[in-house]
Amino acid sequence: MRNLRFKKDDFLFIRTTYPSLFIKFKNSYEENGIVNVPMQNERDYDYYFDIVGDYIATSLNEVGELNEDGLRLEAAWDYADWSQE
Repeated sequence: MRNLRFKKDDFLFIRTTYPSLFIKFKNSYEENGIVNVPMQNERDYDYYFDIVGDYIATSLNEVGELNEDGLRLEAAWDYADWSQE
């Protein structure tokens, strides 16, 4: 199972903007400007997929669209989920 791979700046954004989400990322480590979150199995991935999705879904503006923070979190997740080593 591959790791989730966040850009360092995106991971710092999560830390400052979504601290209650940040603490859920266990055993993360930085390597060459990329923060890796190890996945042991599909259940680990599903957990992060669901929890990040919940945070994105609650990042809405007054008209029900993603706000700026929600858009950035969505982009950070997309990168983390699809980037390769």
